[in-house]
Amino acid sequence: MSASRLATSLTLACVALSAHAAVVRFDFRHPQSVRDWQAQHDVTSLSATSEGMAIRIGGSDPYIAGPARDYLPGLPLWLHLRVKSPSGGMGQVFWFSARKGPNEGDSVRFPVSAGGWADVRVPIPPLGKATRLRFDPPGDHGTVTLALIEVTPRPTWKQPAWPRPPTAFRTEDNQRRPGATVDVRVGETVGAFTVSVDGKPMAIGHSRPLIGYVVGGKQRWLDVNRAGPMWPKRSGGFTVALRVVKDPDGGVWTITQSFNPFNGYVDVSTTVSCTRDRDVLYVPMLTLLPGAGSFGTHKTQALFSGLEYLDKDEPSSSQKDIIGPGANRRVPDTAKITQPLMVVQHDGRYVGLIWKPSPEFCAVFDSPDRTFHSGGHAMGILYPGSNGSDREEGRLLPYAPRRLVAGRKIVLEAKIIGGKGDSVVPSIQQYVAMNPPPAPPSAGFDWNRYVTLTSAGWLDSGIRADGLYAHAYPGQFKPQPAADAAVWMEYLARQTGDTVLAARLKQASAEALAHVRANELNNAGVGHVRYPVPALVYGDALSSVRDAARDAKDVVGRFTPEGTFLYRAPVDGPDLGRTHFSKEANGLTAERVLAVLKAAEYSGDPALRKDGLRLLDALGKFANTVPRGAQTWEVPLHTPDILASANLVKAYVIGYELTGEPRYLDEARYWAWTGVPFVYLVRPVDHPVGLYGTIAVFGATQWVAPNWMGLPVQWCGLVYADAIADLARYDAAGPWKRIVDGIAASGIQQTHPLKADPKRQGLLPDSFNLRGQIRNDVAINPATLLPSAARLYGRPPVYDRHALANGAIAHAPGPISNARETADGFTFTVNGWPRGPYQILIVGLKAHPRKVLVNGGDPDAIFDSRLGALAIRTTGNAIVQITGG
Repeated sequence: MSASRLATSLTLACVALSAHAAVVRFDFRHPQSVRDWQAQHDVTSLSATSEGMAIRIGGSDPYIAGPARDYLPGLPLWLHLRVKSPSGGMGQVFWFSARKGPNEGDSVRFPVSAGGWADVRVPIPPLGKATRLRFDPPGDHGTVTLALIEVTPRPTWKQPAWPRPPTAFRTEDNQRRPGATVDVRVGETVGAFTVSVDGKPMAIGHSRPLIGYVVGGKQRWLDVNRAGPMWPKRSGGFTVALRVVKDPDGGVWTITQSFNPFNGYVDVSTTVSCTRDRDVLYVPMLTLLPGAGSFGTHKTQALFSGLEYLDKDEPSSSQKDIIGPGANRRVPDTAKITQPLMVVQHDGRYVGLIWKPSPEFCAVFDSPDRTFHSGGHAMGILYPGSNGSDREEGRLLPYAPRRLVAGRKIVLEAKIIGGKGDSVVPSIQQYVAMNPPPAPPSAGFDWNRYVTLTSAGWLDSGIRADGLYAHAYPGQFKPQPAADAAVWMEYLARQTGDTVLAARLKQASAEALAHVRANELNNAGVGHVRYPVPALVYGDALSSVRDAARDAKDVVGRFTPEGTFLYRAPVDGPDLGRTHFSKEANGLTAERVLAVLKAAEYSGDPALRKDGLRLLDALGKFANTVPRGAQTWEVPLHTPDILASANLVKAYVIGYELTGEPRYLDEARYWAWTGVPFVYLVRPVDHPVGLYGTIAVFGATQWVAPNWMGLPVQWCGLVYADAIADLARYDAAGPWKRIVDGIAASGIQQTHPLKADPKRQGLLPDSFNLRGQIRNDVAINPATLLPSAARLYGRPPVYDRHALANGAIAHAPGPISNARETADGFTFTVNGWPRGPYQILIVGLKAHPRKVLVNGGDPDAIFDSRLGALAIRTTGNAIVQITGG
């Protein structure tokens, strides 16, 4: 017998074993099993107890390793653990050999709740001979108890040879509703329907559906349409397709599908039932095949919200953004879907599906269609569902069938949508129009309690050290001078009614400020969201203008004359651009363009303004494309990225503020919409935290791990929220305020609570595990969340800017309001929040104003004629009147 046939026979024999028969078992209630394992890093001791192995953690990266064991090759496996952790968090198991040590690609992560025993079962791939396991317990302190590690066979069901669907079939000769964008015509078998958008064929249904179930341990596949043709019935505006078919084991299945057209979409309702109990593996509730029989496998863009954002003819489930099993996004865990929206766009039109989410259902998305081989693309909804552990992600069949009780009806409500557009953005807009963003979740705090929580982050967490502040705790982040920390603590001192807390905040603010050099006030910071406010509160505004212009001119010099910014791989790191079709990306470029534009708006420098707008116009090459490539410190350049959306929105909003040109505002709107698929507009899990969580990228760090899909990284969403809050000032009709508030509320929900973990209290976790409701390290300082939190609670902004008459722009530490032009100048009001003196900065003035009044009197003001900048020192609320200039 050949080696390959022997391996296959062994695999089949092992699959036939009981799922409970262990291949390898470590029972740590027995001292010998404990002695077989070794503490390798940040573990002070391993000891045997009656409950299991006690792992005493002594640092931030603990792990232990076990002995080599032999596994049957080619056999998919379950990894079972029984573990108890006092603090909870993410656990991880690596598998490795003596020849090849541990690496992220050969590991699995899993959430472990704090407190009681957690029973973990996760799928792992086949392992070979002499394989060792490494266990990384959750947490960085305390004692974790591990009772059991057990590896058992993971049986999988075989998929059938999926019948190729015909692309042409007879349909009813109905008339399209007048003015309807989407037209569906139903054929003579279940699933046989055609979809046209604005008169052009765009998709068909799958008219060769199979139902899979298990009887007596054997798979059965029922061809739903084997009974031959049947004509649909029409009732009013509805078209109803009905099929009754008997399976080989005596069950009678009833499948009903109704279509009800509206302008821009068609309601589709699918109902399936059987007269006998059935253990179901596969029921296709609705399958849409865009391009089949029409434009084929081509596309301009495609979207599967939360998982795929594809540009021209890019395949789904590719390894350009993630390598290994995580790349297979064909049938994902439903908790990774941010909105129930799938769409393919081509030749100025789009067609897609929206459905009512339910744990009973899962989605399938394959572009192009390599599953049913329709010659187009595939998207659909299947029964049973996918929860991350009941099937190997990407597979159409679960590990175990789900019982469908006799007579019970499973019902799917969905919509086939369509319309015109040069990208998928109009489909996102249609989804939001049909499903307005929900109210933000309860943050769990009123403003006063939130101030107490976030103040603890500044004052009492692990980021503070002798007046210096680390970006995050724990890890490689060193405490540094942080002017934004000083500003926020002084702001919070003004907001709290707790006099003791206010005094502590003021003292800590002064200590932080003492470490910041005067010429670094606007640059020394630890937050992801920063404003040029420290110099207005503590420094010399006119000097900060000069510094900003100088630094930005250095950034301009990094671009080619054509406005191109190229990715350059690090000398000592991976080339994260190797899977991208270009050495540039809109997110990578927009970050630098934004830096120039922010400095131009803050300084008023005419040459910098010209350069910034030139570079902004050069971004036009990326019009109607996918946001990507903004996080190349760890994520591939190709990867779709919410930070790219954020940078582009903010850049185009500033372009609008500098010029008043509507085209810049149009571009800002486009890029704002591209960020929406990264935001959970539906509740992904039945837990408090999830709604308005934000996915950072549709990929993984260095293509391997962590896989960020389904793993909110709220700081990225908060940068996006800050950008679309700017857009909302000029686009009140958009959904932006609701989304900004939702992202903020989710950020507050995710924040580490008071006292539960003193080193992390008041800090924002780097990421959040949805199913485990676990906060993942590192814990980030409060400066990124505070601006959006203040908006959520209706508190005054820490910083504001306003475009005034004749190209002038005002900057202030507090809201600017009542701005209006006068016959020979302008006036506005600043509600300054600082208790002491602060500065109002006005840039872009053409000449020295003839008159400057604040609250009707002569202020302390300095004008720099070379800069065209005016700095006014004042206190409290200020009504500013400028004549001339």
